[in-house]
Amino acid sequence: MSREETAADRRREAGDDGGFPAAAGGGMNGREQADGRKRTGGPERTGGPERTGGPERTGGRGGVAAGGEWTRLDPRMPWLSLSWVIGPLAPIAVTALVARDRLNLQTVIALGSILATGAVITVIGLLRYTTTRYRVTGDRVELRSGLLFRRHRSVPRDRVRSVDLTAGPLHRVFGLATVKVGTGRNDAEKGFALEGVSRAGALLLRRSLLGRTAPAGSVIAEPRPAWIRYALLSSWSLPIGLAPFGLFFRVLDIFGVSPAEVGFLGELWAAVMATHPVVVLAAAVGVVLAIGLSGALLLHVESWWDFRLTREPDRTFLVRRGLLTTRSLSLEERRLHGVEVAEPLPLRWGGGARLNAVATGLGEDDSTALLPPAPRAEAHRSAAAVLAEDTSPTLARLAAHPRAALRRRVVHAIWPPLVLGLLAAGLAAWLIRAPGPLWLAGPALLPAGLLLARDAYRNLGHGLHGPYLVTRYGTARRRTVVLRRTAIIGWTVSRSPFQRRSGLLTLAATTAAGKGSYKVRDVSVTQGLVFAEESVPGLLAPFVRRSSGD
Repeated sequence: MSREETAADRRREAGDDGGFPAAAGGGMNGREQADGRKRTGGPERTGGPERTGGPERTGGRGGVAAGGEWTRLDPRMPWLSLSWVIGPLAPIAVTALVARDRLNLQTVIALGSILATGAVITVIGLLRYTTTRYRVTGDRVELRSGLLFRRHRSVPRDRVRSVDLTAGPLHRVFGLATVKVGTGRNDAEKGFALEGVSRAGALLLRRSLLGRTAPAGSVIAEPRPAWIRYALLSSWSLPIGLAPFGLFFRVLDIFGVSPAEVGFLGELWAAVMATHPVVVLAAAVGVVLAIGLSGALLLHVESWWDFRLTREPDRTFLVRRGLLTTRSLSLEERRLHGVEVAEPLPLRWGGGARLNAVATGLGEDDSTALLPPAPRAEAHRSAAAVLAEDTSPTLARLAAHPRAALRRRVVHAIWPPLVLGLLAAGLAAWLIRAPGPLWLAGPALLPAGLLLARDAYRNLGHGLHGPYLVTRYGTARRRTVVLRRTAIIGWTVSRSPFQRRSGLLTLAATTAAGKGSYKVRDVSVTQGLVFAEESVPGLLAPFVRRSSGD
């Protein structure tokens, strides 16, 4: 191979990968990694002291482990750690300067605790840098860490299922990334994370461990400008709108300042008392919604900026997204056992939905999102593309549930207003007068509860679509789960006393995928057991006792 051909190959392999800049000099294929030292004139090592317990040898400054040598994290990692204590210093200094006349013991303790927390995080980061070493050999990925309690983790390379890259704002400032090596297991070989690898080294590490030689794949989904409207239908809008007010009054409490002592608050309160309550309520709701919708929009842009879902040539799915914090998450196709179309109530009213993965080896902090809030039709189309089906199983016709399931939901909708009405009556009897709007709270909630109960019943459904089990339930968050039948490893049958009286049961498919089981709620006993047998023949049969009439 000529020198020109080698350079061209490297340039082709060094393209944009997961939103991270390409490594300088490009990637290396398997042969180039094997004889990379020979090309650069360096000595070829076939063993070394580190394999026999001798002194450790560290790699270069780029944070890239090569040739089985122990490598430090990137030298810029200590500066990243120092930023955790430098960052709070400026606002603390400004606060102390502005409020020096109001400083008291409580304020000093609060500011000191913030500074101490930053200092502790800084010390932990510095210790992590000085005590962490990692290396990649021909058959294993190893990590050594810890000062007082030393840990040595070793993962076989053939167990590596994903190499995910994440870079927060501070990481991007210093040109660093966090590399999470996943194995899809929850035992001692569940993988580990390297925080503080150079971005170029992170890309080379991913290509080395996953064996990728071509970063480009077939695009399944990309965002459209019109999708931004679904960010305004977030369930987090109300909490986001209330958060600034809670934070403001918390700061006043830290400094020991009463809200009445703040000039504009007193004037505002006087204006509120002189205004009609309906106008005040409308203005308050408008301000909270304006703040909440603006915050939800900003969070959506930060999380889903430059989103792309692709199917890679090595049979993995790659999800790239993020503005300030860039994320590049990979998921092996063989670990994917289904999808979930989630429709929170505000998003459903706007005709939108989200698409999540049902997969093995995902921890509690791992994201399963395959698609941002998007039109419902796009979620179903992407589900079909991910499952490699002509039509999405999420659109399959599902069997209805018994009317007894509707009665259960109606009962659940009636008792909260009933309890609230009884509490209001008791309070009125205790105070010997009606407690105003509390009398109206129960009757006002009842119609809304009955409508939600009807909607919850209409959303119930289950069925089979080729190799997939499909179940749907929920109203505040309607979920349509498509699960590969071969991924089901067990059934859980549960019946509450009220379900037994109604002849119903809840059937839960247990899998090694995702974070829990997937339920068929409130189905009749016969219908549920027959469905379980049709889904996975013979799995539930040893635990079912047939009556003499069957």
